[in-house]
Amino acid sequence: MDENDLFALLKEAIGGGRVAVGLDYTRLNHVDSPICVEADSNRWIYGIMGATLGAGFGLAWHAGLAALALGLMLYFALGRGWIRRRMKARFHGATLDDIAAFKKLWRLRGVTLALASRATLCRSPNSDWRRFVLDNLAR
Repeated sequence: MDENDLFALLKEAIGGGRVAVGLDYTRLNHVDSPICVEADSNRWIYGIMGATLGAGFGLAWHAGLAALALGLMLYFALGRGWIRRRMKARFHGATLDDIAAFKKLWRLRGVTLALASRATLCRSPNSDWRRFVLDNLAR
């Protein structure tokens, strides 16, 4: 079996629920990560800045400070979860459709593959995902 065949088996196993994928969003929120898009974070930052400046200059500095506090609370309550859901969707979408993107992501720290039926783990970048597929999925 070549690498493309192993990747196809892995993709099928992830889609079928036999392999669970763990993503460490803190480590994968990196400029070199194929699932991280800075525009996701920037939307929140620009929105908070706009609301802070608009309230601060349009009303009073107290209102600007309140807008900043509210914006940061919204970011930590909703924004980070939204960014993580988008990263997860990119992993299951584009990254699992492109072996080059998957290999680039695997070289970063933060991806874990686990068999749903056993406690067998494979962690990037030290473990070999090809060996994991050969040992557990290629039968």
